[in-house]
Amino acid sequence: MTWLLLIVTLLFLVAAHEAGHFLAAKLLGMAVEEFAIGFGPVLLSRRRGETRYSLRAFPIGGFVRLAGEEGTSTDVPFERTYYGRPAWVRLLVSLAGPVANVVLAGLIAVGAILGFGLPRVQVAGVIPGEPAAQALELGDVVLSVEGKPIWLWEDVGPAIQAAAPGPVTFELIRNGERQKVEIVPKWHPDEGRYLVGAYFSTQVLLAELEELETGSPLWGAGLRPKDRIVAACGRKVNSLAELYGALEDGCRNISVIRGEETVDISLPPLEPDDLLSGATFRKLPQVVERPGLGTAIELAGRQVAQFFVLLGQAMRGLVRGSIPAGEAVTGPVGMAGILSQGLKAGGLATLLLIAFISLNLGVFNLLPFPALDGARMAFALFELVTRRKVSPAVETAIHTLGFLILLGLMVLITWRDILRLFG
Repeated sequence: MTWLLLIVTLLFLVAAHEAGHFLAAKLLGMAVEEFAIGFGPVLLSRRRGETRYSLRAFPIGGFVRLAGEEGTSTDVPFERTYYGRPAWVRLLVSLAGPVANVVLAGLIAVGAILGFGLPRVQVAGVIPGEPAAQALELGDVVLSVEGKPIWLWEDVGPAIQAAAPGPVTFELIRNGERQKVEIVPKWHPDEGRYLVGAYFSTQVLLAELEELETGSPLWGAGLRPKDRIVAACGRKVNSLAELYGALEDGCRNISVIRGEETVDISLPPLEPDDLLSGATFRKLPQVVERPGLGTAIELAGRQVAQFFVLLGQAMRGLVRGSIPAGEAVTGPVGMAGILSQGLKAGGLATLLLIAFISLNLGVFNLLPFPALDGARMAFALFELVTRRKVSPAVETAIHTLGFLILLGLMVLITWRDILRLFG
């Protein structure tokens, strides 16, 4: 199922990418000789007008063959060939493929949000002694903060800061009923901001062990599946977020209810993430709702923008050497693993991952590497700036060499992913 989904996804995204080139070429007066999905021998083919539409044997990509693009002779008038059109036309035709992938990613994200809805933000825990402890309860569904609808947990903090230092109004659903509560946030000098003292998430995890790997740190400390952690250093604990906060504060003594008895356990002096590795905690049911069209478009746009922010951070990490180059790229095997995780998480996660892959495909093609759209754009920009045209034969030879190098890199990346999978 995963591999079938991957093949269908790649063919769909490639078709959209090539459709971007195709439509731009048609609109800008450039003749298209072939629109192909896949490579290799032709399985199906139909000609309509001057363009042949074909399905080829190997579903690993696709292409749009523009008249005269490879420097070969054609019956099409020169002014309608690739090199017969102005440089700005070639630039836009090359750019249209990546743009199509970005637009498609946004449409997929909007469709996913409208089709499956989004999990609403819930109270994942409160901190004893903080303002929220008297007003919020574990599992409260946060509808709005100071009248601003909340769909993403990261929107809660800015809404609080905007209202502080005055009281902040939370609109909630608690036990199926809507209600409003006011919380006066408290200034935390160490954080440099106002806080209400609560944790927010779309998935609330309780401090109850559902599964625990044998040999994990918690297992070694004496905990077992179905144990319910009720206190940490004398502080009441209901959720994983509350437990994690206590661990961050240095607490390593917890109280656990096991059956009919309470057991006190000392934990090893590990970092919280290391300490909790190998443990699975019980989840509260998510509350899923569908936003309106306008909200869905806004949220999808934010997801696309966030992708480019993360991409910029990754590029800086690569330049600085903090992110190994081998971890920044993946091939079909790696993508299959990612999609497999998405399938387990549900339809929303799967579609958002497909949108993410579409964005990656678009950005990858913008790289100024021979055979990619970015290189064709670079040649067009060179002509626009210098008023000098690179020989079509030279450009074609460069793209051919780049294509062979890309194939070699894909084989190496796929082999590395296979070794990692079975390593």
